[in-house]
Amino acid sequence: MGAQRYEFAIVGAGASGLMAAGETVQAGSTIVLEAKQKPGKKLLATGNGRCNLGNRGVSPAHYHGDVERASRVLERFSSEKLEQFWRKNGLLCRELDEGRLYPYGMQAASVLECLLRRVVERGGEVRCDFPVEEIRREQGFLTLSGPSGKVRARRVILACGGMASPSLGGGELGYRLAKSLGHQVTPLFPSLVQLTAPPARVKPLKGARSLAEISLWTGSHGVASAKGEVQFTGEGLSGICVFEVSRSYGELSEKERKTAELSVCLMPEYGPGDLYAFLRTAASSPLLPAQELLDGLLNRLVAREVLKSAVRRLPAYAREYKPAELSAIAARVRDFRFPVTGTAGWQAAQVTAGGVPLSEVDISTLESRLCSGVYLTGELLNLDGDCGGYNLHWAWATGLLAGRSAGMAANPGTRWDFRL
Repeated sequence: MGAQRYEFAIVGAGASGLMAAGETVQAGSTIVLEAKQKPGKKLLATGNGRCNLGNRGVSPAHYHGDVERASRVLERFSSEKLEQFWRKNGLLCRELDEGRLYPYGMQAASVLECLLRRVVERGGEVRCDFPVEEIRREQGFLTLSGPSGKVRARRVILACGGMASPSLGGGELGYRLAKSLGHQVTPLFPSLVQLTAPPARVKPLKGARSLAEISLWTGSHGVASAKGEVQFTGEGLSGICVFEVSRSYGELSEKERKTAELSVCLMPEYGPGDLYAFLRTAASSPLLPAQELLDGLLNRLVAREVLKSAVRRLPAYAREYKPAELSAIAARVRDFRFPVTGTAGWQAAQVTAGGVPLSEVDISTLESRLCSGVYLTGELLNLDGDCGGYNLHWAWATGLLAGRSAGMAANPGTRWDFRL
């Protein structure tokens, strides 16, 4: 039996793939091929199941990689334009902290249902358990084949996602397919991920949380900084601010990584002089135990470890601290350092940094410059965003652009249900 034929085949039933399919299905027969047992597995997990689907503050400043080329796509697909799209398709958004956009019902499942409905109601097909291992051009069609069989299509959209979160579908599939078609792939590394530190340093802090300003250093060179809540784990440091500097760690050379440290300023609003004066006043209390000196300022677990790190001795009472010791404690509160030993890896990463250079696609359509009829979207491309909905925004924007572009190439007379 010959391979089934379609006008469009989309590889990957994630955010950008389903968005693209909702466009192509308006212009011709469409099939979405998903390697996992169910579509949208990673999408359902985003935002702790609430789906941070965008951000009102979208701009090139929140992205990394081939930003200059990507800015044309970001300008065309603004946050307002995507909010109109969701409203047009029956999904209202609500804004929470720092411009983050969520479905009004705060459930990722409603986003996935909206995407699937756009495809299936128009006769599109979503086939799971169908990993694509090879793409070949044969007799005017692109043949996609794998263990589950073969499918032929005149146009293909690669929306396979990146390496991040392999348990949710991440992997090297898309990059292998892109390379087989002649594309390059820049070095890949985990981004928006926890940073690891020596277990002896972080295990006593496990479970503690502190608002702080953090900075990444290599030797005497400051690399990146961010503010927010630091979460201490048994393996290292986590939290949105840590995620934000993790990309900069991934860009370091092997030599630079050997001296990488994370500085945690636990009281950035207070200068060293003011902090020292406060500690002197607190230490004047005749019965205050020395180990409780910082309890009025910091999380208790953190306070104990700061003291251990700052001074060699722990007297019975705080009044016994010498002025030089109080000064050292004040300095350590503002610069609590941890050697960085690495990241928590692909399994814990939210996104992949690196990918197919945007110079290898037509930025106005996302069609490959090396293999006509093939389009690339989302995390496969060399662009990644900050934490806060920016990566999903890129997935939606590139899915819409690739899907609409492929549809217009196949059927210029299509009447679209959403004006771009």
